[in-house]
Amino acid sequence: MASRRGNIQRPMRSFNLRSYLLIHLHTFFASLGRFSRAPFNFMMTVGVIAITLSLPSGLLVSINNLKSLSGQVDLNNNISLFLNQSVNLEQATQLTTSLANNEKITQAILINKNAALEEFRQYSGFGSAISVLEDNPLPHVIQITPIATFNNPVALKSLVDELKQQNDIQLVQMDMGWLDRLNGILNIAQRGVSIITILLGLAVLLIVSNTIRLELQNRQDEIDITRLVGATRSFIMRPFIYSGFWYGFLGGVFACILVNLAIWLIDGPASSLANLYNSAFNLTFMPFSHAMLWILFSIFLGISGSWIVVSRYLSELEN
Repeated sequence: MASRRGNIQRPMRSFNLRSYLLIHLHTFFASLGRFSRAPFNFMMTVGVIAITLSLPSGLLVSINNLKSLSGQVDLNNNISLFLNQSVNLEQATQLTTSLANNEKITQAILINKNAALEEFRQYSGFGSAISVLEDNPLPHVIQITPIATFNNPVALKSLVDELKQQNDIQLVQMDMGWLDRLNGILNIAQRGVSIITILLGLAVLLIVSNTIRLELQNRQDEIDITRLVGATRSFIMRPFIYSGFWYGFLGGVFACILVNLAIWLIDGPASSLANLYNSAFNLTFMPFSHAMLWILFSIFLGISGSWIVVSRYLSELEN
């Protein structure tokens, strides 16, 4: 009998792509159908993942909105050129015309020092004191408006350096320090959000791992039976890996929905505040490409958490 069994030729196993895909497809949807047996627990876990991931994603969207706001600040008449006292009106007019023809400048307005002194005399309340002055202490001033492409700190700094080279210009005044400070704060905030993303990503990893660990304990008898009948390691791991996929996918989708919902709720008051400053700024929602990357990141966390805990569990059983 033993010799007969030894002479039996076992059929050669050939890889069948169609069967392989059907098995994965069946397991893929079967893992989702299994959650229908306990939908409350499933949605609780997905909700925790969504809320956890919505915090860093919401912060990133907020930083992007603030960066776009700093780039859309109305900088009209924000650069003032104070000319030397020796520059007369004719020279100041020629310089204004030359600046207006500059391709980097859209508008140049000359403020006559005599008109400026007269206006100061009328509205300052020091008319009698100004009448005592023999000479006009005010210089001619040219207010310029840079083109739209120069509405950022780097380009404006290069324009200011260029204007400072003019011999007739004594001082170039531009209040851009607050914008530099804002960009510095945003860079620090972006680095902080990266750290928060890593920490909360690890939290999602632990949430998925703990959920899958509980599912492994509940299905321990099923796993033992499948191992006894010769199930492979990948066969046992497959449904749990797909469970992690669903946790990550739905958690990422709901996180993006929560972020966009929050932006939609804040957009109205933000637009009203922008109108008070004569700005047409509107909050932007999470771009589709960023949402897809965030969902892929969430899926990666779900699959990784499942794979880690199932691999460790099966290794303990084999030992």
